[in-house]
Amino acid sequence: MEWIRQDLEVVSLLTRLYRAGRLGHRFYAEYQHVAKNVAYSLEVEPRLDVYSPTAGSGHPVCMFIHGGGWTSYRKELFAAVAMVLVPEDVVVVIPDYTLYPDANYAQMAYEMAAALSWTLENVARYGGDPGRVVVSGHSAGSHLMALSVMDPRFLPVHGHQWSEVGGMLGVSGVYNVQAWYDFDRERGDSIVPALPEIMGGPSAFGKASPISYVRPDMPPVLLIHGEQDAIVPWNSSAEFHAALLAAGAHSELQVYPGAGHNDILLRAVEQKRPRLVADIVGFCRQAHGS
Repeated sequence: MEWIRQDLEVVSLLTRLYRAGRLGHRFYAEYQHVAKNVAYSLEVEPRLDVYSPTAGSGHPVCMFIHGGGWTSYRKELFAAVAMVLVPEDVVVVIPDYTLYPDANYAQMAYEMAAALSWTLENVARYGGDPGRVVVSGHSAGSHLMALSVMDPRFLPVHGHQWSEVGGMLGVSGVYNVQAWYDFDRERGDSIVPALPEIMGGPSAFGKASPISYVRPDMPPVLLIHGEQDAIVPWNSSAEFHAALLAAGAHSELQVYPGAGHNDILLRAVEQKRPRLVADIVGFCRQAHGS
């Protein structure tokens, strides 16, 4: 029966999430080359973690912004991201940000721009190359990733420009808030009921959407999405990709067959050097900011 199949899928997903969480928790507790709870701004309370390779300097850098519908999760839960990237000689920066209802999207993007500015200024001390900093995110984190770089309200306030960023990498992201809001409502069981409040009301959806800020002179963009994503459909990335290309920006779209919204990250933890890790590492190694 259909309901039995769906229940089994939920149990399987929860089991995989639990296993990935345990691996990440162990890595966070045992790895010796991680700077924990570093303050990235005197203006905000959230902190960040920096994971460095065991030796060397001048490594590419991946700043990863976690998802969670703008309402959930903490940076420590995503230590598994660092666990699979650090062995590839990538410095990984994972920041926290203030969640709703204590912040709206603009405050979150402001904080992520502050974390990015801190990374550009300080990552060399942790073995990273400030000229090869890629900003990445998953789901709501991809939305904040794009806004923190593209929306002129944020990064310049912290004394930096988009041209210093080596690349932008979005996984399963929301780039058109109105389109995703319409999709979420059609489901009949909203994933993020507070979305209008988070974005400042329906009239502000355009201002809150990264697709509103595309321009030709942006850092290179890599968009990755699962073909079977039932939470944020893959055409979210396809629409953003098309808008970037139409504006004359450099963008690449990778759609993973059979991958879902969370499954796309879980595969990176469960498989030996899966496609997602290879694509992220390859993109980071090629990145070059000013």
